[in-house]
Amino acid sequence: MINNKNKVLAYLCLPYFTKQNLLEEEISNLIVAEINLYVFLILLSSMIAVFISNKITRPLALIQEKFKNIKLKTYEKIEYNGKDEVGDLVKEYNRMLIELEKNIELLSQSERESAWREMAKQIAHEIKNPLTPMKLHIQMLLRSWENKDSNFEMRLKRTSKNIIEQINALSKIATEFSNFAKMPKANNTVFNIVEVLNDTVRLFENEEVKILTLFRDKEINVFADKEQITRVFINLIKNGMQAVPEDKKGRINVYLEKDEEFVITQLQDNGDGINDEVKEKLFRPNFTTKSSGMGMGLAIVKNIIESANGKIFFETKINIGTTFFVKLPIYDK
Repeated sequence: MINNKNKVLAYLCLPYFTKQNLLEEEISNLIVAEINLYVFLILLSSMIAVFISNKITRPLALIQEKFKNIKLKTYEKIEYNGKDEVGDLVKEYNRMLIELEKNIELLSQSERESAWREMAKQIAHEIKNPLTPMKLHIQMLLRSWENKDSNFEMRLKRTSKNIIEQINALSKIATEFSNFAKMPKANNTVFNIVEVLNDTVRLFENEEVKILTLFRDKEINVFADKEQITRVFINLIKNGMQAVPEDKKGRINVYLEKDEEFVITQLQDNGDGINDEVKEKLFRPNFTTKSSGMGMGLAIVKNIIESANGKIFFETKINIGTTFFVKLPIYDK
């Protein structure tokens, strides 16, 4: 500050705001640049970490996927050339597959041999049953001939009749085994299962056992072999009739119901029921010449139903009866 004589009286110092704004702007730009650099470095580090992580975990994910897909006879080895810990794990996995394949083959062979041994025992037992009386009858006939028995002709007729019956029993065993061993290939078509049940029930109209039906629908289509499904119902109805004791008035109820996906046929008898010892073996091949026996029938029935993507099961109560359930998928147009 100066007076009118241009003499300096004082100095006044004030900040220069224009330069301050520039300084703040430069500082702000520097901070933003540093932040951007840090963000870029963080993103770059994350990408590198993800890349490295994926590279490390990819073999583990592959092993996990292979483990998920392991099924009997549907597995494959993992190709991995690394010589690290993951490589050792892959090598052990592939070795385990080889051992698993060997064990499955041995188990399958053992099961096949066991099944055939059991089947051979049953066949031998059932063949021996008719052979024994045949041998006894022939020995008695020979003794009668040697002794010049006056009733030889009558004995010959009676023995011949008994031998023919036993031969028929042997023929039945052979037929049942042949039917089980050579199941024909299913000729699947679309058909109305209600009609099949009605036709099957009509086959037994003249039997002493009364058959009652309850069908809510007139048409339910399924995709299966019509002849084989008919055979299933015939077999189950016959078994139900044979299960009824002679001193009891037989009755078989046939019900048909459906849900969104399946049609369920119930065949209910009022027979003796099935004891616990027989339950587990009911669907196994079991040769028998008894009129009340299941024979190979239920084994074939189970095979037919499962081939049509269905299920068969039963409920039973001693002295009350047994109900068989046949569940088949409804044909969807």
